[in-house]
Amino acid sequence: MIPIYKHMIILIALLLSFLTGCSTMAHQDGSSNDPQKEQPTVVVPDIPYQVIENLIGSDSKPALIIYLHSDSGSGTDNKKQMTQVSAGNIEKYIKDNKIPAYFLVPQCPTDHEWDSRGSTAGYYVKAKELLDYFMKEKDIDESRVYICGTSMGAMGAWRMLKEYPKLFTAGIVSSGQAQFATPSLYTYLPLYITAGTEERSYEALKSFAQQIKNAGGNVTFEEFEGMTHGRACDNACSAERLQWLFSQKKAE
Repeated sequence: MIPIYKHMIILIALLLSFLTGCSTMAHQDGSSNDPQKEQPTVVVPDIPYQVIENLIGSDSKPALIIYLHSDSGSGTDNKKQMTQVSAGNIEKYIKDNKIPAYFLVPQCPTDHEWDSRGSTAGYYVKAKELLDYFMKEKDIDESRVYICGTSMGAMGAWRMLKEYPKLFTAGIVSSGQAQFATPSLYTYLPLYITAGTEERSYEALKSFAQQIKNAGGNVTFEEFEGMTHGRACDNACSAERLQWLFSQKKAE
């Protein structure tokens, strides 16, 4: 009978060893039930985008800036959005002036727009996921988060500024109207609005800027004399206006 007991002891020892090993593997795989050891889930953004990192030579936290392109930048190749003049101007400005920043340029597909259209959901939600990703993964200066948008991108910028009022520091919005928007919703941050005098949206944008100002907002409206839509979009993010943008910072 003694050999049988020996076998039983050996089997029990092996079983305990196996269970202990499984527990160790679960802990190493991050599946522990201890809530203090669980790591927050980071959702990787499901949107094509380019990122320009300008971090060399600075110990300060980087700013975060996003540009929403016009209709001509739409697609899925993750290239067309970078051909827009405003995207190039922003990239050049932060590099020439050695501004520590992450510059995001997402791309909207052709079957969507940045803001909602009828039953088609706005792609601004994907742009927000991209911002959230960088805010979580990078050591961003949260007092310096900026948005720029032209044409269709301006409409997306208006929507994001309305939906996420605690996120942005300041914005440049050019040649695109806000849909179903209340002027008082935009009084919480400095805005620079531009439009060409030959654009269809010129009078509406000029009026909306004045309404924001009347509601107590900090808004600058600049008209581009004689400019049509395309030229107005190309001139939106000039060095002078970008200097204004990056000088804005949230109060501590």
